[in-house]
Amino acid sequence: MNGNQTAEETRKKAIRLFFAIWPDKETRMRLGRLAGRLASACEGRKIKTENIHLTLVFVGEVNTSQMTALYKTVDEIKDSGLRAFDLPIERICIWKRKNIVYAEISAIPQSLIDLVEALQSRLSSAGFSLEQRPYKPHITLMRNASCKTLPELAEPMVWRAREWVLVKSDRTSDGSVYTQIGRWSLEG
Repeated sequence: MNGNQTAEETRKKAIRLFFAIWPDKETRMRLGRLAGRLASACEGRKIKTENIHLTLVFVGEVNTSQMTALYKTVDEIKDSGLRAFDLPIERICIWKRKNIVYAEISAIPQSLIDLVEALQSRLSSAGFSLEQRPYKPHITLMRNASCKTLPELAEPMVWRAREWVLVKSDRTSDGSVYTQIGRWSLEG
């Protein structure tokens, strides 16, 4: 077996991971209906209702041999007193450069920032290579979007974040499939 085959085998064993806040069923359904409304007002690809989430930290490709270090890092974070929080959603926005339509979080809770910073800091210290860009929390509803106008929210939404999850992302011909492989509660 040559070096390329070994590298290819290692790549195939890697899994694509990210940490996220996953909506409860009611919030997920409301955001899914909103994505459906957007799909009728815009061209593009709406996010499947079951895939709607708020990304905390994208970890990327992780080899199965790194999973022990990942879970050890999470164990350090989960007992650090991180608090539950609410995510107020008051408007729909578009990133024209990226053609992404998203639900904007109008007031970013400090507890969300604390959770993201804890994940980034501890994962980096554990040797995971993370993206180095400022965190801008948003809930993607459409990709490759072209909209003449964006609908207004009939009324603001409040998403109650009471836990965070580790998600495995698999790419398929039908788009991404997300599987939650870890779940941790937030206090309060």
